[in-house]
Amino acid sequence: MSFRLKSAIKILWQKMFYMIDNDLPVIRPTLGDYVNTIEVQKRLDYVLLYNPNMARIEYQSTLDGTKENVKEQHNRKGLDCKSFRNFKRKDPKQSSKILQILNRNIYGPLFQKMGKGYGTFQSVDTDSRQITYQVKSCDECLDLPDVGLKTCFYFSGLLAGIFSALFDQSMGTYESTCGTNGETTCNYEINNIRDVDFRDKLESYLNLSITDEKLHEVEKALSENILKSLKAETPSELKIGSNSHIIGYQLRILNNLEQNPEIFSETYRKAGVRFSNRLAEILKSFYHVDGEELLIDALPKYYKKQQLANIESVEKFQDGFLMTISEAVDCAGVKNLDVNPCAFMRGEIEGIANIATGKHIQCDIHSCKYDTGEQFCQLRLSHIKEEKDIPDWLKEIEEQ
Repeated sequence: MSFRLKSAIKILWQKMFYMIDNDLPVIRPTLGDYVNTIEVQKRLDYVLLYNPNMARIEYQSTLDGTKENVKEQHNRKGLDCKSFRNFKRKDPKQSSKILQILNRNIYGPLFQKMGKGYGTFQSVDTDSRQITYQVKSCDECLDLPDVGLKTCFYFSGLLAGIFSALFDQSMGTYESTCGTNGETTCNYEINNIRDVDFRDKLESYLNLSITDEKLHEVEKALSENILKSLKAETPSELKIGSNSHIIGYQLRILNNLEQNPEIFSETYRKAGVRFSNRLAEILKSFYHVDGEELLIDALPKYYKKQQLANIESVEKFQDGFLMTISEAVDCAGVKNLDVNPCAFMRGEIEGIANIATGKHIQCDIHSCKYDTGEQFCQLRLSHIKEEKDIPDWLKEIEEQ
């Protein structure tokens, strides 16, 4: 694991807890609302459905990162986790009261600052240590269609990490109900993974699978919601990247990078390329443009409206384009990384460029302001020359 990446994750957690402890206001109050929630889904939750193997990676990476950093927060608060070793011997009512106090002072504010909805402890079984945590308005499944799946793996990982830190034992979390099943709330079941029955249910939960037909339903629903959000009036913001919702979003990205940057980057890039086909139709419909204007004119307007990035310019050259970005939500404020977290955006831009030009284009990072110290991030969109299938005998003639 990269030391820089681990440090970046720790800094994001420290920022989050500082905002909670000091009750700092949200600087960009529109982030985390209906518009931006759709974008978070499209970039992060959509990728899990595009490649279901990512569900297990996200869950485990979130659990590990949360456990370490929440444990440090417990220590700063003077919370002695040794007192929870005999939790199962406590009276259920007393145990529930203790958890509600913790939820009110630590966990609830954390989830609300991250834009994760409002959560409460519903039940506590001290004999089995089974705990049910219920969340209303969970942003991970909000607006996703009923596809018969449970998909809030990030929140599950958060809870598993929190309780692993609290009990100083290996705890796990799975969803018993989820908004993607048409439910009004998400119910999370928390327990020690040494419980065989619980472990089997957790394994079944992480073994995500989805048909291509269901994935099309998700793409269609997200496309309709994005178009709806574009038509809505939203206040403009001058800068991206300075509040708790973005921190929570970036933590999801960096957690996955910590587990496996190669798999993460390639999977997110491919998912971005796939979704670009839907996005191109949205841009054509809303901005009434086609061809290269999709890339040069419509995409910058769309990113700014949705508060995803401030694209300063898209310059055209003989061999492609150069896109200059002053702020991008994927990496805004995250410094000194030795990996690049903007894989989905690169794939999405690459896909739009291919559709806009009708040519094979590859998107590469030319410079990253948070890595190289440059004033802007720049993406290079280069035409890829496709090699013709030349017979060996003709190659032999040409070599003479």
